[in-house]
This record gives sequence, structure tokens and C-alpha cells, in this order.
Amino acid sequence: IATKPKFGVPPRISWKARLGNLLLSPLAYFQISPVFKPLSLKSLKKAATKMTKGLTDFGDTWYETPYTQTMEMVNTSTYSPIGKAAANDFFLRRLIARLRLIDHLKSPSISPCLQKPVTKPLFVVGLPRTGTTFLHRLLSLDPSARSPRTYELFDPVPRYTDPVKDKKSRIKFVQSAIDKLLLCVPHFSGIHEVGADLPEECMMSLGCDIPMLFATFHVLISPPYLSFDWKSGQAYKNYKKVLQLLQHQSKSYDKRWTLKCPVHLGLLPFLSEGFPDATVVWTHREPKQAIGSLCSFVRATQDMHEGSGYIDLEKVGADVNNFGNLWIKRADDFLKSPESKGHKRGNVMYTELIKNPVETVKKLYGDLGYEFTPEYEKLLKEYVEENNREREALKKSGAKKLHSYELKDFNLDEEKVAEGLAWYKEKYFK
Repeated sequence: IATKPKFGVPPRISWKARLGNLLLSPLAYFQISPVFKPLSLKSLKKAATKMTKGLTDFGDTWYETPYTQTMEMVNTSTYSPIGKAAANDFFLRRLIARLRLIDHLKSPSISPCLQKPVTKPLFVVGLPRTGTTFLHRLLSLDPSARSPRTYELFDPVPRYTDPVKDKKSRIKFVQSAIDKLLLCVPHFSGIHEVGADLPEECMMSLGCDIPMLFATFHVLISPPYLSFDWKSGQAYKNYKKVLQLLQHQSKSYDKRWTLKCPVHLGLLPFLSEGFPDATVVWTHREPKQAIGSLCSFVRATQDMHEGSGYIDLEKVGADVNNFGNLWIKRADDFLKSPESKGHKRGNVMYTELIKNPVETVKKLYGDLGYEFTPEYEKLLKEYVEENNREREALKKSGAKKLHSYELKDFNLDEEKVAEGLAWYKEKYFK
């Protein structure tokens, strides 16, 4: 057990998770199970091949550097027994999805889908906790749009020929994994709504190349910042193939892909390599609020995986503040560069989105030249009304705490945080 840092707090996990860690500690200490051994790309590829009954073609090798570097960081971090098992499962599942996708795309009946374009997709980007999920859910309601669901991104290749049975089976599997996560860290549902059949962010699929998800995010935004140097163009080209497959499955070639991931914000040059005609919609929130909320989110990712006994909130604050500043600067640099000329772009203010979501979407559609139909407006109003009712019910019942946080908890000074992003606020908050 590590010495408690000045801003150290114990992980917020359920009693069931604490008991699980206690019972699994001997197995983890003696590395009795493969899931508790140090992560190894070679070993996990071998396991993935076995679980896919002999598939060996992992495609291009770009992913190997990010995977190896991330595994080394996880191996040298203080993950709990449950955290180690979760990290092992994350890498293994992404490798399995990679094998299955590459094999599936070789089929003569499937490969022609790669000739169909992904035309002018819309990407919602912005720091985590700036309204990207809410905006994405609203945009996904448009009958002329198409957003990938969690189960599709997790494993885009069907497992049964019967489409009804296949969808039901894949949703059940992914929802089971989500339920296990919430069993360990039930408060996460108050930070980010997750569900197997809900529109979800691209990183679930991009994770086959860029391993920056729940199990690894907190280590990847920490020193030595190796992930910040990954040239991720190939990852986005591979992601395009996933979307081509999904639109082939649903025969939705005439629908506009509506996509979302906060990590895109700092990777726009590479997103542009895969999607040169993409529309980019950037969500903006008061920096002090955005950084504080993201700190709370990152703490939640550590709650699930930390095994030292303490989470150093001061370190979380420093890492998040650095990440936020860098990602915003990268996005601004790209959007004012000649390389961004082919991209239509829009901006959405968090305060306006929360205050009047329907009018905010309507204005965005006008800015982008999209048709805002009466049918879509009706769907938006119904969704917003239901969402408001659910949030009010949760507040009154106290059954699920809504997200709360303060910068001072992470030893961050409001004035210094604001000062660091003063240029950004002056430029975009007008």
C-alpha cells in the first residue's frame, strides 16, 4: 500500500468491488491466472488467435507501437486485481475485433462495401465534459442521420446469420460488460450515460488502433505523454472501413454519419487523413467548468482500476489541465491551417446547448446548410422533455447522484486555469 499523498483519496468503488479485489489479491500477487500476468502484445495476440479459432491476420502493424507502449504503462502502474483483469480484457477484446473485422472484409460478398464512400460525415468534437454526448444524442435523432451504437462499435462483425438474433446477442453481451462496470463504480452512470444500444463515441472502434479508453485513459494523459506523439492517420483510415461495413449492413448509404469522440479534438489532422470531407462541430464550455468536470471523469476511470489504495487528485488535476490545454491548442492550430480548408465546421456553446437544446441544434443546422425538418424538430422536443423529466426524478429520488466536482479538490486554482486558456475563451466565446 502506497503512502497517502497530500491530496490522496481512496477509490470510490462498491463494496462488491472491494470484496472482489480482496478475494482476487492472492491470484494477482502470484499471477496464477493469465489475466494477472504483465500485459504482452505477443501473448494477447496468441490468445486472440485462439479465441477466434485460428485467425492470424491482424492487418497493418501501426497499432503495435501504441499497444506496446500503453501495455508497458499499465504494467508499471498500480492497477488493482479487478483493474488488471479489466485492462487485459480490453486489449484482448480489441484484438479479437480486429481479427474478425479483417477476416470478414475479405469475403467476396462483403469486400465491395469498401468501394462505397463515407460521404461528408459529421464529427462532434470537444474536450470531454463539454456537452459532446448530449449534442451527439440530439443529432442522432435526425431521420436523415445515422449514428453507430455501442454494440456495433464494440464488434461490427455479425455472429449469427439471423439479423434479429445477432443484434440481440451482441447487445446482451455488451450490456453485460457495462453492467459489470457499473457494479464496480455505480457513480459513473451519473457522469456518462452508457448503454449497449445507445449512440456511442468512435473510440470504442478506434480502440483497435488507439488504445485510449476507460481502462487506459488516465495513464495515457500522464507523463511521459507517449500517446501525444502517435501519428494516427492509419487508425482513422481503418475506422472508415468499420463505417463502410456498418452502412453496408444497414443499407443506409443515403444517411449522413453523425459521429462523436472528445479525443478527436487533438487528432484533427489525422481525422482529416481518413475523412477529408468531414464536418467538424466543436463544443465549447467555460474552461474552469470543463477542466473540473474532466478531472472528476478521470478520477472515475481510476476508481475502477487503481490498486495502490489512493488516487492522487493533485496529479489528476495537473494531468487533466495539461491535456486540456494541449488538445484545445492542437485543434485551434489545425482549424486555422491550410489543411483544414476542406472541412466545414460549426461551434456549439455548452451553456446555450443546455439552456435551449432544440434552438441550438436548429441554429447549427442553419450554419451547416442542413435541412431542419418538422419531423426532426418533433423528435428533438420529445427527447428533451423526457430527458428533463428523468433528471428531475433522479434529483428528487436521490437514487443516483448527478455529477458534482470542484477544482480545489484537485489542487487547481481557478484563476490559473482560466489564465492558461484565456486566449481560447477570447477567441471562441463571443
